[in-house]
Amino acid sequence: MLEQQPLMLSEAAQKEKRKLRKELSLFFMVCFTLTAMINIDTLGAVSSQGGQVFPWLLITALTFLIPYGLLTAELGSTFPEEGGIYVWCKLAGGRFFAAIASIFYWVSNPLWVGGTLAVTTIAALKTFWFGNSDVLFGGSKVSDAIFEILIALIFIWFTTWSAIVSLRIGKWFSTIGIILKLSLLGLFVILALAFFFGGKASGAHLSWGDLLPTTNLGLIFSSIIPVLVFNWAGFELQNGAGEEMFEPQRDVPRSLLRAGVIGVLAYAIPILVILLALPKNQLSNVGGFLDAYQAVASVLPTPVATALGWLIALALILTLASAGGTWLMGADRTYAVTALDGAAPLILGRFSARFGTPLATNLLSGTVATVAMVAAILVTAFGSGELSTLFSLVLGFTISTTALSYAFIFISYIVLRYKYPEVERPYRVPGGMVGPWIVTLLALASVLLTAYFTLVPTDETVSGYQISRLTYELTQLLPIAIVLVVAVIFYLWGRFEQQRSTLGSVSGELVTDEAAPSANQ
Repeated sequence: MLEQQPLMLSEAAQKEKRKLRKELSLFFMVCFTLTAMINIDTLGAVSSQGGQVFPWLLITALTFLIPYGLLTAELGSTFPEEGGIYVWCKLAGGRFFAAIASIFYWVSNPLWVGGTLAVTTIAALKTFWFGNSDVLFGGSKVSDAIFEILIALIFIWFTTWSAIVSLRIGKWFSTIGIILKLSLLGLFVILALAFFFGGKASGAHLSWGDLLPTTNLGLIFSSIIPVLVFNWAGFELQNGAGEEMFEPQRDVPRSLLRAGVIGVLAYAIPILVILLALPKNQLSNVGGFLDAYQAVASVLPTPVATALGWLIALALILTLASAGGTWLMGADRTYAVTALDGAAPLILGRFSARFGTPLATNLLSGTVATVAMVAAILVTAFGSGELSTLFSLVLGFTISTTALSYAFIFISYIVLRYKYPEVERPYRVPGGMVGPWIVTLLALASVLLTAYFTLVPTDETVSGYQISRLTYELTQLLPIAIVLVVAVIFYLWGRFEQQRSTLGSVSGELVTDEAAPSANQ
């Protein structure tokens, strides 16, 4: 039956899946999704675009988050098998279609961990622990690069370790991460309000009129909507561990509703406070959460602000590691199932007997993150780049590949509505077939616009990175081309292994059948 076994996995693959353990209840599913969804590292970058960000936050919540949540609730509760999006895309468009979707979905995560998150970790330590000093090892470019690489290596492999350990432990890492994240946001809101009402904010402030939607389409589609859409991502991630949930048919829709409401509030309140509390001349300097925090920390006595800064940096790094680890937990499982189904090398589908996690894919993710990080730091240290530019370039690639993988998911949703109408759906998007088409088109339009304007932004956006358009587009399009080539190679590799395994099984059966009469004789 389709409901029980949509993928005809080999006996070896079934053996790997028997290592999975039920660990995710409704509470942990909500925490898992929130940890993936709330990106504190992009909070300041969004706010720095000014008052027009807030209405577009609400607009994208209506036109993307809600449609995306509705269709994911249906997919996740109807097809709750391990592997999530790979299963959905395989049922809708076949194995190769699903292989492309899953590699885009997977690859953005180690690059995000080794790029954007590692860069933010380095910035946090340099800002609060080392006073922006580059003289820890003598002050040369070489010593500074070594220092940054050491920090990033510890961060990357701690994050990878959190995905390797059993989900029984990993789910608590995600839970602690979201508690810390919401605590940081709450503390920031309190300090920002004290900063504003204490008369510390001198200069012109945004008025309520400044919060009207802007008509600058270049700014909207190149700098605002892509980051907002990326911030809303994460609803489907828990389904990477679909067979490790206790009651996915019941809990997937409920967990997404709870996570969606909390996520909107967790973004809307801090962003609104930043916009209304900080003067206009400071908004442009708020490039990240650290900048936003430093702008309001002046309400505290200097010794208190310094001591709290140490704790803020540590808490921020833990939240970044929990976010990266949570994404690796879901995405690595997705790609492991891709390998088990013969659409990637089988070794990537091996699950640890001890932990019940896809160890080979986890290690590959850590390796990819490490290589990306070392290359990026060396290019930044010995080239003309800056960490802020590196942050933007890696974030751009992460956003574009994530958006492209989501396009596969949304297309698969509407296809599955027609292809498998008889399958029982514990939750259905309301409205007959009109409702599913509306949510599909809205969600699909959002991610396609996001992917296009991230890959081909306006000249104004590119100039802000202080690099040429050719350089920017090469950093985005060339990696995507490489990912596609790797996807094809891995797919052919997986198909060859599966066919060889099938032929071996058939040959073994023939030998057994022929040998049996002789033994009886």
